Amino acid sequence: MRAGELRHRAEILALSPDLVACSLGFRWVGIRVKDSADVQAAGGLRVGALVEVRARWSADLVQGRYLRHSGRLLRIANARDFKGDRSELVMSCEEFVGEPAEYRPAGLAPVCCRVHLRPVAPYVDDDGRMTDYQLAAQVALIEVGRIQVDDQLVVAGRTYNVIDYVNESDDGVVRSVWLEDLLCG
Repeated sequence: MRAGELRHRAEILALSPDLVACSLGFRWVGIRVKDSADVQAAGGLRVGALVEVRARWSADLVQGRYLRHSGRLLRIANARDFKGDRSELVMSCEEFVGEPAEYRPAGLAPVCCRVHLRPVAPYVDDDGRMTDYQLAAQVALIEVGRIQVDDQLVVAGRTYNVIDYVNESDDGVVRSVWLEDLLCG
């Protein structure tokens, strides 16, 4: 690895079983876009293109961990010791993008996060009836942890109440929730 290639200081994060972000320290890494072909627009927090990250070998840099650098959030999808001598790692990472937001858990301090808002229409309830237009939000568990009903998200100056989980949307990385706009609700 040539000097100057590891010019980004990234924080390594792990998600605990209680869905709390735990910092494992900082490492110097090199970050560059891996896929240069046409990439589909993001349909949620995850971007379709992978990001390549290089670093000196570390036992902390494994699949499923996260890297945070300068407002960017990356999840390690694959980490390879391609030389086999524990000197260098090449990682393929998913990047998460979304609108800047503030998560306000009931009774706790607000947390900065990113959110992907998606209007869903028409919405069919559990009884099979068509109901109002609904607004779904996708959030990263590493940023918000265990988001609950009655918590709030503030996006672009508008405050939304979390009213329910979107069925089968939690994959251990992101979670989707139904929102109610407090101005319109």
